[in-house]
This record gives sequence, C-alpha cells and structure tokens, in this order.
Amino acid sequence: MARILIVCHWDNGQQGITLNNAFNKFTEHESRCLTINESYLKYETDLLYHKYSNLELRRLLSDRDFFIFSESIPWEIMSRIGLADRINKHNTIIRVGGTFCRRRTNDYLMLWLREGFMLTGSMHDWSLYGKIGRIAPTRNILPIEKMPKPSPPNDIIKVAFSPTKQKKGVAEFNRVMTQLIKEYPESVEAVEIIGKPWEECVKIKAHATHTFDQMLVSTYANNCIESMYLGHTVLSKIDPWTRALYPDLPVIGVNSEQDLYHKLKQVIEEPERSREIGKLGREFVLRYHTPESVIKTWEALIEHVKTAQL
Repeated sequence: MARILIVCHWDNGQQGITLNNAFNKFTEHESRCLTINESYLKYETDLLYHKYSNLELRRLLSDRDFFIFSESIPWEIMSRIGLADRINKHNTIIRVGGTFCRRRTNDYLMLWLREGFMLTGSMHDWSLYGKIGRIAPTRNILPIEKMPKPSPPNDIIKVAFSPTKQKKGVAEFNRVMTQLIKEYPESVEAVEIIGKPWEECVKIKAHATHTFDQMLVSTYANNCIESMYLGHTVLSKIDPWTRALYPDLPVIGVNSEQDLYHKLKQVIEEPERSREIGKLGREFVLRYHTPESVIKTWEALIEHVKTAQL
C-alpha cells in the first residue's frame, strides 16, 4: 500500500481531487490531495495550501511515500513542508497536460532523459506525446457521482459552447450559429457558458443537446467527456492520431468554419442520428473515463515506478 500525495498547482479540471477520491474508494492505497491555487470553477478540494500553515502540513503529510504532481514539482513548497528530500524517480509521477506543458515540452523531455521521472498524460494528445515521447498513457476521470441527470429539451436544439480562448474557434462558432439561427429561427439556440463554477456549468449543459468544443487542439478532454456523458452530440477538432487510439470515439470532427456549419446543420436536420451519437458518447465515457476504469491504470503505474529500472 502506498501513502500517496497528489499535488496540483491549480485545481486542474479537478483531475487531482478526482484521482485522489478514486484511490481512496477503489484501491488499498491511501491518498491526500494538496491544491496550491484555486480557480473560479470552485472544484472540490482536499487540502488547500493557503488554509494551512507549513507546520500543519508537515504534520498531516509526514507519512507520504509516493507523489503525483500535476504539471511540475513545486520544490520550494515541498521543502517548506518537509517532503522535498523524499522525492525521487522511484516514488514520483508527473502528470503532463494543458497549455502550461505544451509551452515547455523540451523541459519535460529533459526531465525524463536526465532525471528519469515518469511522465503520464493523455497519449492521444499528439501536441504533447509527439514532442516528449515517453508519456505513460492515462485517461481523464469524470466524477460520475457529481454529474447532473440529463434533461434536454425536445423541441429545440441547444448548442453549448465555453468561449474561454479566441483560438478555440469563438468567432467561427458565433458566425455559424448566427447563420443557423436565421435558417432555423424556432429550432436552434446557442448556449454560452463562461465564468461560472463547474457545478453550475454542467447543470446548464444538462439542459442542452449539442456541444461545440474547439478547433485549436486536435484531441478531446474534459468538456467533451462531460458532454458525451450527458448524451450530447459533440463537435470538435479531432486528429487522425486520436482516431487511431480511439476509433470508437463518437465526436464529430470539424476542421474549419465551413466544416462546422455543414456538420452542425446535418445533425440539426437528422435528429435520430444525433440521438444515436449522443447514446454512443455516453457509452464511450462509461467504458473509458469512469473512476473505476481509470484507477486500474494508475495502480499499475505506481507498481511500475516502484520496481522498474528507470
């Protein structure tokens, strides 16, 4: 049994706390999760750094013997709470993902080559895997027990979108929706979700029917996973690498504004097909992204890191 400490610089799409809860519920390991910063999304936290003194954290975490870090190791904080000297390549995993890591791929490559630390992340994310190389495959976890019951309308198409970055396709999506609303004035509505806590976001999505994710990174992550679980037809940019690893991924691939227009129009005009895609999406999430399924990979990775010649 390992006494695990998961450390997140931010609440990281609640992947740290969700992994923490899965370890404690489904394995013999015992885990705590230390979150250094909190965002407006107000995810669940276990230990929030600013609410404890370093002395209190030393006492609470003095028995930790395995470490999982999100994005990087905060050496200064680990030193303050008396754990820096314990961290080594046989008891540490670094989870890579997101914009922060994409901007520092050479640093992570050196962290593996020089220090031997095990890196994990979504192997289907070619923007990282293609540049770093050895990333042990893990999958995002959806906290199923926190998800609302889907309650989509029967008389209107509601397309959810979270415009967090312009590069994700905000302008393109707005132009497409403006045109489609003109063509189907009583049948189509755009649902913008921004600046709200996560629980409120998924409640809004539970009353939508479709999701446009993005046209920036050619893979899928939390937003797609949540929407698929809610039975949405999801449209997003998906590259051939992701398709090779997940040929059963039922996300409709879109590569341009014109492509988005035609494919969204098609699913609007074919409601039965849309419902079937939504059903397949929910099944996909239950197959690959539940805590029970993903935690098995993490258990095996811990044993590998402990025993392998890294």
